[in-house]
Amino acid sequence: MTFKELPDHILTKQCKEGNETAFNVLFRRHFDDLLQYAGRQLKDRELAEELVMDLMLKLWRQTEFAEIQHLNQYLYRSLKNAIISHWRKKALSFVPLENMSASNEPLSRSADYAIIDAEVQTLYQDKLAELSPQRRLVYTMSRELEMSHAEIAAETNLSVNTVKNHIKAALNYFREDLKAYTEATLILLLLFLF
Repeated sequence: MTFKELPDHILTKQCKEGNETAFNVLFRRHFDDLLQYAGRQLKDRELAEELVMDLMLKLWRQTEFAEIQHLNQYLYRSLKNAIISHWRKKALSFVPLENMSASNEPLSRSADYAIIDAEVQTLYQDKLAELSPQRRLVYTMSRELEMSHAEIAAETNLSVNTVKNHIKAALNYFREDLKAYTEATLILLLLFLF
């Protein structure tokens, strides 16, 4: 069996030992898909390429390489976090100083949103933890990693219909369980849309 035929988890173990060939195979295997994903999110190919290259470099330098169980999921989650971080920095850099007032209102509003955000995230994580491990994995891959049903099916060795059923059941669970938290649910949805 050649390096190109080895699954990710074996290649990551090889990378932990400093095997550059294994890393190059992983790089070529995932780079284009990650670049497409970042390009769709950012609408800027150069920036997308920069973020993906930074991610891959970080991956090469990582000391707990062999501990990554699902490399594809790890890469997409890390890239999504890098994109969000970029958007936050960009948003902060566009706040003109003349718009900053001496009053406490913008600060208190910002603090209120931070508290609500933390509460909603905690609520979401608690409800997510109550799902079965397989349903939680499928839902996370779909909603947080933005993977297609087919991609999830291939990664988890489930049928596409089973993936759809898991996602539908998880959404129904959240819908029913969070009825009492309508405002929090709305905020949670807004967080995932933007």
